[in-house]
Amino acid sequence: MVASDLPKPRRIELILRQLDTLPTLPAVAARLLQLTASDESHAREVVELVASDPALTAKVLSLCRAADKGVRSEVVTVERAVVLLGFSTIRNTVLSLKVFELFGGDKPNSERLTAIPDDPEPFDRSGLWTHALAVGILAELIAKAHPGQQDLSPEQAFVCGLLHDIGKLALDEVLPRSYARVVEVCRNNRSAIAEVERQVVGVDHHTAGKRLAEQWGLPHVIQDCIWLHGSPYDALPNLAHRRMIGLVALSDAIVRGLMLGFSGNHGLNTDTEQLIERLGLSAKAVETATADLYGELERRGQLMGLHDTPSQQVLMQSIQKANEALGRLNQQLEARSRQVAGQSRVLDSIAAFHAGATPGRSVQDVLDAVMDSARSLFGEGFYAVLYPSRTAEGREEWLIGEFAGDGRHNRYQAVDPAPSAPELTALDANQPVSMNLMGLMPWISDYLVGAEDLRKVSLLPLTSGWGTAALLMHDREYVPAWQVLHPVLSAWGASVAAAAQHDGAKRLGEELNEANLELAQMQDQLLRTESMARLGEMAAGAAHEMNNPLAVISGRSQLLSMSLAQGSREQQAAQLIYQESHRLSDLITALHMFSTPPTPECRPIELLGLLDDVVRTVKQARPKRERSAEISLAVKDALPIVNCDPPLIARAVTELLLNAVQSAPRSAVHLSAKVHAPSESVVIEVVDDGDGMDAHTLEHAFDPFFSAKAAGRQVGMGLPRARQLVVAHGGRIELASQRNQGTTATLTLPVRGIETAADEAV
Repeated sequence: MVASDLPKPRRIELILRQLDTLPTLPAVAARLLQLTASDESHAREVVELVASDPALTAKVLSLCRAADKGVRSEVVTVERAVVLLGFSTIRNTVLSLKVFELFGGDKPNSERLTAIPDDPEPFDRSGLWTHALAVGILAELIAKAHPGQQDLSPEQAFVCGLLHDIGKLALDEVLPRSYARVVEVCRNNRSAIAEVERQVVGVDHHTAGKRLAEQWGLPHVIQDCIWLHGSPYDALPNLAHRRMIGLVALSDAIVRGLMLGFSGNHGLNTDTEQLIERLGLSAKAVETATADLYGELERRGQLMGLHDTPSQQVLMQSIQKANEALGRLNQQLEARSRQVAGQSRVLDSIAAFHAGATPGRSVQDVLDAVMDSARSLFGEGFYAVLYPSRTAEGREEWLIGEFAGDGRHNRYQAVDPAPSAPELTALDANQPVSMNLMGLMPWISDYLVGAEDLRKVSLLPLTSGWGTAALLMHDREYVPAWQVLHPVLSAWGASVAAAAQHDGAKRLGEELNEANLELAQMQDQLLRTESMARLGEMAAGAAHEMNNPLAVISGRSQLLSMSLAQGSREQQAAQLIYQESHRLSDLITALHMFSTPPTPECRPIELLGLLDDVVRTVKQARPKRERSAEISLAVKDALPIVNCDPPLIARAVTELLLNAVQSAPRSAVHLSAKVHAPSESVVIEVVDDGDGMDAHTLEHAFDPFFSAKAAGRQVGMGLPRARQLVVAHGGRIELASQRNQGTTATLTLPVRGIETAADEAV
C-alpha cells in the first residue's frame, strides 16, 4: 500500500512524522537565538559562541569588512565584530545562513530531485529565500518606522518574517514531487497554495512549519507567526503577539504583490489597506518602508553573501515576473472564455432539446431528437445510437439507429448483443468510451454501414440517474471537453430513460388490460361452468324422476292404440301420445348424458374410415327437404391413427354436419381433415355457406337448450353434446360465423402419439 491509499488522517500523521526526522536547527543558531532574546545576556557569551564555529567566524569577519561602519582598520576579532554589528545583526545573519544551509538552498535543484518525464519543475528554493528575506526585511522596516510599540520589535519582526514560509521548505524536502505538483496547480489555476496543499498533500505549509518550529524549540512568537500568518486577522486568537502575526501577514502580502522572489502562492486576496488600518499602522510609513525594500534587500543579500543582484535588476526581475504572471492570467482567461463559450453552446443545446420535447414520446422519437441535438452541437457528420432494451419475452436485445448526414435516420434494427460486450448500463460514465476498448468494432461494423471510417467513430455514454441509458456514436473529430459535455449527455440520457419508462408503463397497461379481459372471460366461463354444473345436477334429478312416469305413459298409450279401431281419431290420439312420450324420453336421455358425460373407451382407429361412415349416415338420415346440399369429404394428406372412442367422436362430427345441413347452404357442406404437426393433433373442419349466425347466437351456441330456430323446431342440445364429447377426449370445438355468409366449425383432436396409417400399413 502506498501513502496515497491510506486514510487521510493516517497519511497526514505519516507526513508529520517525516517532518520530525528532518535535521534540527544547528546548536549555534539555536543558542544564539536564546542569548540575543534575553536582556541578561553578555557580549562575551555571544563572542564565545561565534568563535566556537570557525566557518561562522570567517563569515562574521567578512561581513564586517563588507559593512560600511566607518572603521578604517581591519576587524580581525569576533569580539570587535560583535561590537560593531550588534546582537541583532549577528543573530539575523547566523540564523539566515544556518537555515539556508540546512535545507541545501545553495545547491542546484538537480542535486535534490532527479527529473522524471512529465514531472513538474522542481520547487524554486532560491526564489523562496529571496521572498522570505524580503518579507523579513520589510517587516523589520515597518516595525522600525513605528518606534515605541513594544509588541513590534524590529529584530523579532525580521526573524518571524524570514521563517514564516519555512513549512514550504519542509514539505518540499520530504515530498519533493508532490510539492512541485502543488506549485504547478497553483500557478495554472491562480489559487491559494494552502488550499492546494491540503488537497494534494493532506497538510498545508502552516501546520508543517509549526511542527518544525516546535521541533527546533523556536520561541512561541515565531511558531505562531509561521502557523497563523495565513489566517484572517480578525480570526486570530487574542495573543500578546497578535500584531506581530498581522505584521508578517501584511509584509508577505506586499512582497507577493511586488513579485519579489518566489512564494508559490497566487491567492492575492489580502486587503493590505484594511490590514494596515486594523494593525494601527501608518499607511505612509508602510509605503516608505516598501520603497526602501529594494535597496535594503540588495544590501542584506550582499552582506550575507546569499546573492549579489543589484536592486535595479531585482526590480526589473519583479516586473518581468509580473508580466509573466499577467500573460499566464490572460491565457487562462482565454481558455476560460473558450470553455464558457462551449458551455453556452451546450446550455443552448439543452434548452433547444427540452423546448422540442413533448409528453409521451417513444424511445425512438427521443433518440431521433438526441441525434438532431447532437448534430446541431457537433456539426454535420455520421451519427448512430445503440440502445439496450428487452423484448416482451424478457430477452435482451440492442436497438441500433443509424442516421444520415441531414439528421434523418436511415433505419432502426434490433440485434442480439455482442457476445463479449459488457453490461452497457454499467459503463463508467465519467469519461468518453472508446469502441476499441469495448471490443465492439468487429461486431458493430456490420450495422454501421453509413460511417466513412469506423476508426474515427467514438462512443459517448448517455447517462441517467440509474446508469447508462444509451450510447451515442459519432465521427466528429473535435467535440467539447468531457466536463463541458456532461450536462447535455445527462439531459439526453435522462430523456431516453424517461421515454423507456413511459414505454414500459404503456406496455404494462396494455398487458394489464389484456389480462383483465382474459380474467373477465375466465370468470364468465367459470360462471357458465357453474351454471352448467347446477343444470346438470337438476337434469340428472329430473331424468331420474321422469323416466318411470314416461315409461308408464308410453306403454299404456301403445296398448290403448292397439285396442282402438284402426284409423279412428282415438287411435291417432293414442299414437301421438306414444310418439311425444318417446320424444320426451329422448330429451331426458340427452339431459342425462349432459349431466353425466360418458367416459370415452379409447382405441386406435383409422380416422378417414370413421369420417366416411359419418358422411354416409348423415346423407341417409337427413330429411328430403335438406338433401339438395351436397356433403363432400376432402383429405389431402395421410391421416394418423387416432386414439379415441369411435361412437362418441362420430356423434360429435354428426352433430356438426347436421348443424351445417340445417343452415340452408347455398352450394355444399365441406368436411375436411388435416394434420397440425406443431401441436400433434388432427383438425377436422365443417364449412357451409348457409345462413350463418349473428353475434348473440355465436356467443350462446354451446349453451344447453339454446336454439335460434323457431320454437318447437330444435331442442338445442346438439352442439353442447358434441362439445362435451370432444372435451372428454382432450380436444376442443370452435365456431367462426357471420350472418348470411356461412359457418366454419373446427374440431381439434389430439393424436396422442399413435403412428400414422401409412406407418402402420408398412
